[in-house]
Amino acid sequence: MEALIRLLIALFLLLAGAGQSVEPPMAQVPPGASEEPTIYSATMIDSVEAMLLESYPVQIRLNVSGSQPDGCDYPVQVRQQREGNTVTVEIFRELPLGVICPMMLLPYNDTIALEGGFEIGTYTIHVNDYTLEVII
Repeated sequence: MEALIRLLIALFLLLAGAGQSVEPPMAQVPPGASEEPTIYSATMIDSVEAMLLESYPVQIRLNVSGSQPDGCDYPVQVRQQREGNTVTVEIFRELPLGVICPMMLLPYNDTIALEGGFEIGTYTIHVNDYTLEVII
């Protein structure tokens, strides 16, 4: 009897949705990117501490603490860009467009080596929405 009820419900849902499009519009995917549309999910940064290594030119490591805004377990990506004395570090995850994540914060802690060497001077370092100045 239960199987018959399930079959009738499935048949009703199939007939009720006939002629209606239920596919959401697809996001544009840049050439060479994954075929699956994704969402950019920035890591929330609580603190950044710069460690200067005794070398010439000076090397900088960042101790970064924060959290992921949801409970999805996807790999964290780090991008760096340097223009003059300004360094921008993006820490984020790419999540599939339709993913449903648990509503919980996941802690994030990492040490990130900044690319290149640093001469004597003052540097501004942006890590997502966190900014610090480093004097060498």
